[in-house]
Amino acid sequence: MHVAYRDERERKHTLKYGEGCRKLYKNTGKKRGGLWWTYVLTLVFKIAVDGTFVYLIYHIYEGYDFPSLIKCEQKPCPNKVDCFISRPTEKRIFTIFMVVTSLACILLSFFEILYLVGKRCKECFTQIHQSRNSTIQSRQGVMASSLVIGGKNQMESNSLKLPSKDASAPSYTQVSISR
Repeated sequence: MHVAYRDERERKHTLKYGEGCRKLYKNTGKKRGGLWWTYVLTLVFKIAVDGTFVYLIYHIYEGYDFPSLIKCEQKPCPNKVDCFISRPTEKRIFTIFMVVTSLACILLSFFEILYLVGKRCKECFTQIHQSRNSTIQSRQGVMASSLVIGGKNQMESNSLKLPSKDASAPSYTQVSISR
């Protein structure tokens, strides 16, 4: 539903600003921003509901075993009466099936959350790594171009000079730059 909303919003934006306008979304089908958070919170909610179900079934029936006979002493029964539960084995099998299914859903939802968070972390680290590499490459490009320009000027100025035997070693001075 969210993807259909994004597609419609993208279509209206294109109609308003024309075909050459900037896109609102890189890919309307990808889970980004609010859609990603909504999906993750839905999975967390699903885990909570399934976990609550498993917990309540366990505590209501004191385990997952249905007794075939219960002694009843509540109203409207005047005395202690034997109450038989009909088809306790079928109820036990069905309840165990529901509990196992809920536990499988909890496990799968948990793994899906781990996958989504891991994928998002990988994307973030990749972007950080790419931005660092592009910054380093641009710095190296600037340094290389300044060396080439500086090297050409130095070669041009020194191309006619030959070192003499009496030439002393160059002196290095420290320059302080104040800001």
